[in-house]
Amino acid sequence: MFSEALLSLQLQMETFKTFFLTVVVCVQVTSQESSEHPKIHIPKPKITRNPTHKVLYSTEVVTLHCVVRGGESELQYDWYKDSTDLEPHHWSSIDVKDGGNYKCKAKNGASESEKSDGYTLTLQEPPEPKLSIESEWKTFYPTEKVTLKCSIDEDLNEWGYELFKNGAQLSGYEDISFSGDTLSISSAKASHSGQYTCRGKHLKRTTVTTRQTEALKLHIYDNTPKPDITKHQWFEFFYTEEEVQLGCNMPGDGWEYDWYKDSKPLITDPTFTISSASLSDTGVYHCKAKRGDFSVNSETLRVQVKYPPQTKLSIESEWKTFYPTEKVTLKCSIDGGSNEWGYEWFKNRTQLSVDKDISFSGDTLSISSAKTINSGQYTCRGKHLKRTPVTTGQAEALQLHIYGDIPKPDIRKDVWFEPFYTEEKVQLGCNMPGDGWKYDWYKGSKPLITDPTFNISSASLSDTGVYHCKAKRGDFSVDSETLRVRVEEPPQPKLSIESEWKTFYPTEKVTLKCSIDGGSNEWGYEWFKNRARLSVYEDISFSGNTLSISSAKLSHSGQYTCRGKHMKRMPVTTRQAEALQLDIYDNTPKPDIIKHQWFEFFYTEEEVQLGCNMPGDGWKYDWYKDSKPQITNTTFTISSASLSNTGVYHCKAKRGDFSVDSESLQVQVKYPPQPKLSIESEWKTFYPTEKVILKCSIDGGSNEWGYEWFRNRTQLSVDKDISFSGETLSINSAKASDSGQYNCRGRHLTRMPVTTGQTDALQLHIYVDTPKPDIRKDAWFEPFYTEEEVQLGCNMPGDGWKYDWYKFSKPLITDPTFTISSASLSNTGVYHCKAKRGDFSVDSETLQVRVEEPPQPKLSIETPWKTFYPSEKVTLKCSIDGGSNEWGYEWFRNGAQLSVDKNITFSGDTLSIISAKLTHQNQTSEKIGGLSSSTLRRKSSLAVTCLVMDGNMTGTKTQKT
Repeated sequence: MFSEALLSLQLQMETFKTFFLTVVVCVQVTSQESSEHPKIHIPKPKITRNPTHKVLYSTEVVTLHCVVRGGESELQYDWYKDSTDLEPHHWSSIDVKDGGNYKCKAKNGASESEKSDGYTLTLQEPPEPKLSIESEWKTFYPTEKVTLKCSIDEDLNEWGYELFKNGAQLSGYEDISFSGDTLSISSAKASHSGQYTCRGKHLKRTTVTTRQTEALKLHIYDNTPKPDITKHQWFEFFYTEEEVQLGCNMPGDGWEYDWYKDSKPLITDPTFTISSASLSDTGVYHCKAKRGDFSVNSETLRVQVKYPPQTKLSIESEWKTFYPTEKVTLKCSIDGGSNEWGYEWFKNRTQLSVDKDISFSGDTLSISSAKTINSGQYTCRGKHLKRTPVTTGQAEALQLHIYGDIPKPDIRKDVWFEPFYTEEKVQLGCNMPGDGWKYDWYKGSKPLITDPTFNISSASLSDTGVYHCKAKRGDFSVDSETLRVRVEEPPQPKLSIESEWKTFYPTEKVTLKCSIDGGSNEWGYEWFKNRARLSVYEDISFSGNTLSISSAKLSHSGQYTCRGKHMKRMPVTTRQAEALQLDIYDNTPKPDIIKHQWFEFFYTEEEVQLGCNMPGDGWKYDWYKDSKPQITNTTFTISSASLSNTGVYHCKAKRGDFSVDSESLQVQVKYPPQPKLSIESEWKTFYPTEKVILKCSIDGGSNEWGYEWFRNRTQLSVDKDISFSGETLSINSAKASDSGQYNCRGRHLTRMPVTTGQTDALQLHIYVDTPKPDIRKDAWFEPFYTEEEVQLGCNMPGDGWKYDWYKFSKPLITDPTFTISSASLSNTGVYHCKAKRGDFSVDSETLQVRVEEPPQPKLSIETPWKTFYPSEKVTLKCSIDGGSNEWGYEWFRNGAQLSVDKNITFSGDTLSIISAKLTHQNQTSEKIGGLSSSTLRRKSSLAVTCLVMDGNMTGTKTQKT
């Protein structure tokens, strides 16, 4: 096309001599190489391979050829494996080691063939050989023959074998030979030990070898051990009738064993057993291990057989006759083997077994409680504990005799007091007829001493108890009757003041009494003050068990005690009575007046309790308010205080004719404070499931008060939705039934039952249901175009709301509105908002926002011809698919917007040039604007390039801008 235009231009230069030419040319420039080498057709190549065996192994090198029919020597080749371009290979053949799908392509300069069909190359692993030892045993001794076999589970005629020892390939040398798949060692020695492997080598395809087998360890012993000969029980000797079992073992497999006694052959077996030994089985034994032509003798082993030992029977005590219930012990002994033997017992030739009185332990028989039927002739025999069934012969018989009855020991007191007093002497005695007795003394069941007599030199209370003695010899014992010894403290005197009160004022009379219960005729009395013994002196006198002070004074104060002294049993005295403190005051104190709760003021209806106390006993108390008498009592109580109880109080203590007034005490009473009730949120009406918090507050005393809550005059309690904490009531999940009039009052935490008055009622309203937030678009386009502004709004009735925005379920911002200032395709999605206040939130419905690119206009010339002459009419059309009624159009030439002039007009989607001229050429494009929306970003159409030449010749070219 370019050369035709150039030829036409040359003809015009020769014909007209002058010319004017304006040319706008758009040329696509190809590579320098393509301009130098014109394109040629290269046939589609085909891939072939060497070698051509049916099965290829992964250890082979395979050559692939890229064959082009009638191919030229100048061709270069590109190779591909599994769609991946291999590193540059410009040759027609490549060597490969990996399976896969291969393709090739031939090229020459700018010309290239299409890719060949894929050639799938499959390589398989060579077969896996196995190496084994051709014998039952796997370890060998010097001079033995060893055969190893290397086998492949395929056509045996295709494979030869290579064998390796410790990684080095073996070749034939002394003692080692190869035949087919076997290696033979004719005479093994230790140097043949090692790790053996083998591999197959293809007999025709010499480059193909298998992997080496897993290593097989061959062990050749350095020398030949002797078989191990053993006894199943390693006794120094065997007893007659015992089983004897000998064993023979040689390391390795495939052995047989011959047995010999004193060099005479016996049997062939791994074990040799004598089921019941006799003295004739004593001798020297050995075994012989043999395998093939090889054999070796064990060491010798001596077996000795003898009779079991003889037992002896004896009685284990100095006396030989026994009483009923006495313990009898018989002993069956074997010299030199007590730990190896158990024993069997016989009475009058019948074997004994354990019963309630007879038991066996080791070499003894025990009769725990003898009786006459246990008399008789006893024998025993030994039975080996480990080597059954070895038994001894029976011992010589022994005669045992048991008497019919038993006497008791005699127990006595030397002095028969009832009771003994502490620190007195007690002596007890015990006696049993007969010899060999010892005497154990018991208090209760606690053992004391072993002696014929038991002495307590100075009795104490702990010596009280039941005593008895036990006469014993050996394991036998007989208890005496019991004897009760009672030891008591001398009676404890009691010291008392013979008046109701225990503290005294000067000149009062004081009488002390020392008394002993139930023994007044047996006791005299001694008196002490501050630990010093008293005697009669001024103002103090004694009479029987009394001490009298006729006129008390301060010097008589002190600690007084007394004690009794027995008049017949010297030197028995009682302990001193518990000390009694006698206080004589020097002057008279005032009564102590107190409040039971020391409040600065009391609340109305609280209890007020006042107390009055005067040191000492016998006092009565009169109460006064503002000097007016009230009651006579230790305490003065106002059960429910009122304002009128405010005043000054005092008490008067009196005893006999004596009285004294207390100090005065101020009592103040006032009303409790008034609480206030409020809602703890900005909003006062609530939706279902919303949390509501009410607060009940008391000025200046929050830590002192608890609170009670009321709805519609009924007191509330905690349930699943309502809880109380301090001064607040919380409704965790509000519902319409929670609506109503609420009140509260304070209840003092420490001063029961102080309560405040109720607050003014507060009306709480809970809606029946929860509306969804209203979500909206400010402009309801469907769709939005890119770069348009999108604004969404959210609203929920009521106060205190915040709004979270979400696209799908991904959080965006918190605001009443969500604005996208310049929309993009990524803003397409489903949006919703969440209204929230406090812990409560409500989701709106979802809203679909769709964003699209504005449609692409197309620009065309509305005539079949595309070149024009001057004064011709030119019509351009700008079209948008499917939206002609919504769009207006703007027109541009060389980037500058066009406007209507005398030659150019616009109508809908068309531009008309009424009379074309040279100035109308160049590039024209349009800008589109929506008729029913805001102006969109310009979208460039195809640019139209006009070529106008003198001589009324015009041309156009359209390209994408």
